[in-house]
Amino acid sequence: MKFETLRFEEKRIAVEQGLMPFLDGERLLLALQIWEEKYSNEPIFGLTRFVNELCDSTALQVQRGKVLQALIQTLTNLSSSSPVRASQLNAELPVKVAQPSRVPQQDATWTCMLLVDTLMRGLSPEKSGGVRLYMLNNLGTLRQPEAVQTALRAWLNQQQNAISVSIAESVLTRIVNLAYVALCEYEGPIKADHMLHNAVLTVEKMATNSSFPVRRLL
Repeated sequence: MKFETLRFEEKRIAVEQGLMPFLDGERLLLALQIWEEKYSNEPIFGLTRFVNELCDSTALQVQRGKVLQALIQTLTNLSSSSPVRASQLNAELPVKVAQPSRVPQQDATWTCMLLVDTLMRGLSPEKSGGVRLYMLNNLGTLRQPEAVQTALRAWLNQQQNAISVSIAESVLTRIVNLAYVALCEYEGPIKADHMLHNAVLTVEKMATNSSFPVRRLL
């Protein structure tokens, strides 16, 4: 289930769960009110602006990266909820005729790798290594088969330039999320947002022959 298809109530619960380790009582209620009024319709990467406002108005400045990471984690976990939960939600929605996908999965994987690699090229070798290490240390959160984990480790360790195994689109989105959270830790949310925007534009120019739009990973 994609993040954009989540209902308001589901996203609110996820935001509340992500904030609970950092806020409680009236501060938590105020933060939820800010999210509801300004950011509830934003895409997942719009959380950067929410966290900026929240941390500027509370004593959370030093934990900005951790707050953003917690929010993205709870929302992406909900977006990739169990098939049973997803089927229950879909049963409540109007029935739509399913259309066969015409997007080759390898195009999606290649686009994801290109986006992350483009982000890395904008960093110093030290910071790029730190982002890769963060992603390596958090591969387990993707809960993928060993073959996928091995392929991702080889790519992140720069031992291979391509991934031949099939990876679901929802997992590719979470890979981009991991890179973005790590980027926020090293560059700060504002610069990370700017770098991601530029990387997307670069990939769109480079991947004109790809059948997979890079913005589907956001």
